[in-house]
Amino acid sequence: MKTRILGKTGLKISELGLGSAFMTGQGQDGANRCVDYAVDHGVNYFDTAANYGDGRDETVLGAALRGKRDKVILATKVGFINRERYRLDGHRSADQLMEQFEGSLKRLQTDYVDIIQIHEADYLKWWTDDIPDAEDAGVWSALIEDDTGYDFPDAPAIKFLANAKRSGKARFIGLTAKNARVLARILREVEVDSVMTAHQFNPVFRNAVEFLFPTAQDLGVGVVIGAPLMKGWLAVPQNGWRENPPDWMDETFKASYFRFLDIHADAGLPMAELCIRWMLSERRQQSVVVGFSNIEEVEFNISAASRGALPDELNAAIAEIGIVHPLIYQARTQI
Repeated sequence: MKTRILGKTGLKISELGLGSAFMTGQGQDGANRCVDYAVDHGVNYFDTAANYGDGRDETVLGAALRGKRDKVILATKVGFINRERYRLDGHRSADQLMEQFEGSLKRLQTDYVDIIQIHEADYLKWWTDDIPDAEDAGVWSALIEDDTGYDFPDAPAIKFLANAKRSGKARFIGLTAKNARVLARILREVEVDSVMTAHQFNPVFRNAVEFLFPTAQDLGVGVVIGAPLMKGWLAVPQNGWRENPPDWMDETFKASYFRFLDIHADAGLPMAELCIRWMLSERRQQSVVVGFSNIEEVEFNISAASRGALPDELNAAIAEIGIVHPLIYQARTQI
C-alpha cells in the first residue's frame, strides 16, 4: 500500500483508508479480522466518529486496534451524538465538546488521536446561536447560508479544536463536510491541518475539484475523501434507474451517472475498482476512505488500490463525465 503526506501534518497516510461506519454489524470478531488484514496489508488510516452507532463504532474499532495503536493514524469526530444532551448548546460549548471527545478517547482505548475533526462543519449549529425556528430535526438540518457572515475563528468549535491540540489529546485538527464549496469558505478563515469531504469527489461528483482542492493546496491543508462509492451506487450499477429513476434524480445527474455505467460496462472491471483506481489518480487528495462490512470488502478494496492507475484512455474517459452538482438525494439543493 502506497502512502502520501497529509498536507502540512507530515503524516504518511495510506492511499486507501478504512471508515468504521458500517463495520459493527459483523461483531467484534469480524471487525478484528478486517482491521488485522488491513494493517497487515499496509492500511494505516482509520476514520471513525462519535455519532457512528452513538459511540459503538469507536468502541469496536478501539478494541480491534488494541496492540496496533502505534501502527495506525487514527481520526475521529465530535458532534451529532446523544441528542438529549448535545443539542444545539452542546455544539456551541467548547467544554461540552471536550467532554464528548474525552468519551471518544475512552471508547477508542487511547490517550490521543492523530486527528480530531468537527463533524459536518457545513451545518449552521456550529457557527451561530441564531438558528431558524424549527423542531429539533430542523435545527439539525439547517445549513450555512451564503448571504450570511459568521465569526468562524471565534466559534466554540474552533476553540475546542485548539484546546484538544494544545492538550496533546489530538496531534492535529480538522473539519469535515458534505459541501466542498462551504468547506473551502470555512477553511479560508480558520487554521486547521486537514479536511475530509464526503460525496464530493468521485467519477460523477467533482465539487471538491472545483472548490476545495485549490484552496486546500494553497494553504497546505491535507484532504481526505469519504464516502467515495456513494453508499453503493458506485459499487453496484443501478441499471434499473434507467427506466425507473428515483424521484430525486434530475437530468444532469442521470446523464453523468449512466455515462459512467456505460464506461464501466466497456471497461471489464468491477465498478468499485474502477472508482477507486480513478480517484487515486488525483494527487491533491491523500487518502480515499472506504467503508467495510465484511472481510471480503476489505480484501477487494485493498486489491483494487494495489493495481495502480487506470490506462490513460480509460482515465480520460471518466475525467470527462464529472459534474459539479448539489446532493439532491440528501435534500441539499445548493452546490
